Amino acid sequence: MIILNHYFKWEGAWIGLSILSIILTFLVWIWLKDETSSSTQNKKKEIPAHGPPTKWIPWLIIAYGLEGLGYIVTGTFIISIAGQIPNFNGDATFIWMIVGLAAIPSCIIWSSLAKKMGFVKCLVVTMLLQAFGIVVPVLLMTKIGLIVSALLFGATFMGITTLATTLASRITPKNSSRIIGYLTAIYAAGQMIGPLLAGHFASASHNYNSALIGAAIVVLIGALFLLSGIRFDNKPVKIVITENIQNEEI
Repeated sequence: MIILNHYFKWEGAWIGLSILSIILTFLVWIWLKDETSSSTQNKKKEIPAHGPPTKWIPWLIIAYGLEGLGYIVTGTFIISIAGQIPNFNGDATFIWMIVGLAAIPSCIIWSSLAKKMGFVKCLVVTMLLQAFGIVVPVLLMTKIGLIVSALLFGATFMGITTLATTLASRITPKNSSRIIGYLTAIYAAGQMIGPLLAGHFASASHNYNSALIGAAIVVLIGALFLLSGIRFDNKPVKIVITENIQNEEI
């Protein structure tokens, strides 16, 4: 993408990303297997679930909405913040490269840690790290401070999504798609509201400090909403679900 941006500017970079997305979509499509069956039967199966009870789900939804509201402030304004740092010149390519490099292994790392530490506990830790990363440019308005902020942003925002949706699936395996739909909707609402509020704060104060501090507080409050679920981490609960058993005729 750096090469495309150099030779064809931002238009070429976007076209290149579109072509890459089409190729990856095609590869995923041909790898999908459509399993057909001649008959199905229902079978009740008892599966072990590890995590908070279903009545705890509203806390997860609220926390995830606050996450969407808070994290997007850094995602929206990090380049503008870079432009205010002397001798940095607002290098968008460099900043987003740092974010991307940190994001690449984040889902795998946080998922692996969650299996050992517990999903709720890891979700709290990631949100605390993200809140700190959001406020770093306020505390250290230098190139180093921005790099630290970009690293923590990249290392957490995709990991939080992975942990939250996986946790929802573990709590409600039978209705996980509906709960994940709620999570996605409130997250999207936060993404729309966050930049609007942050823009007003930045305009009123003529800097991004108040917007960043507010965003960090929002994510921190979200993490606090999750604390009540830590005691349920890795606690086995048996859930009975009805599944379709497919029988293939040879």
